[in-house]
Amino acid sequence: MPDEDEYALSVYQALRSRGGLAAGALRKAAGLSEEQTRHGLARLRELGLVEERAGRLDPVEPDTAVVQTMEAMHRGAEELIRVQRLTRALVSVYRPAASRGASQVEVEYVTGRRRKDRLMLDFNTTVRQECASLHPGPMPPMDVLEGSLGLDEAMLARGVRVRAIYPTALLQTPKHVRYLQRLESLGVEVRLVEHAAYDLLIFDRAVACVPGDPDNPGESMLVVRGSALIKTYAAMYEDYWLRSVTLDAGTAAASVTRLTSQERVVFRLMAGGLTDDQIARRLGVHRRTVQRAVTKLMERLGVASRFEAGLRLAQDPEFARAARWVGPPAH
Repeated sequence: MPDEDEYALSVYQALRSRGGLAAGALRKAAGLSEEQTRHGLARLRELGLVEERAGRLDPVEPDTAVVQTMEAMHRGAEELIRVQRLTRALVSVYRPAASRGASQVEVEYVTGRRRKDRLMLDFNTTVRQECASLHPGPMPPMDVLEGSLGLDEAMLARGVRVRAIYPTALLQTPKHVRYLQRLESLGVEVRLVEHAAYDLLIFDRAVACVPGDPDNPGESMLVVRGSALIKTYAAMYEDYWLRSVTLDAGTAAASVTRLTSQERVVFRLMAGGLTDDQIARRLGVHRRTVQRAVTKLMERLGVASRFEAGLRLAQDPEFARAARWVGPPAH
């Protein structure tokens, strides 16, 4: 290994272990002389393995640097020799140092908002096949959610399959409903589940991210690499996916659960084939009362006919459970 790569690797590992450093603290953390640190940092800049923001130096994942380096090929043939040299160093020197036996089991404990955000950006940039996420809540601020839409759109544009599972409780908040609808409009496969234990993100079935402490998910993150554990996380995610419901079904079911006792009875009797007059006599109310309840019910369900509403109830067990009679009808 050339001296410059040896110095650069020491600097790079210091940045990774600290989650970024101010330039003045880098030499001490790397255990190098000032001149060695300068040469190492220059090499990292050349390789695209370091990013400078507001006086701080943050490490860039080798896979991200590889992608950026390969993209340089499109800027002209004169870049080809330099690209080949940089790619060789990234793949043979730095990627092994960052992955450290990823074929088995590797768990990286990550703290600090900057380091976590940097890693998540890198994973979103390098994912090529699938990004699967589980978000049990609480949800981040809306500006953070809306800012992530661009990353989702970029992944979808590259042909990445993007799946996301959220708690059904979000349907009680209009702003979250609008956010989920925007996700679906982009092409994200959105599902809803009643309860999940903790946040989970899986990239290309090769990397999984989970909270370091589920009770304080914002404090730390575990980055898990290697097939031995990824299969377990992937199996758990698929179980949640099978038990979840689509956004349309969840929205419609949530509408039914907000019905009054009388409306639920009307729904049940209507699904049984009774006419408005028969329902009115059964409940001891005026026919117009039944008609108003039926109209409101169809609006909430988003259906155009009594037949469609009854068919939905008969075919969907979620609607059947929500519409069961729960007490005497209100008069």
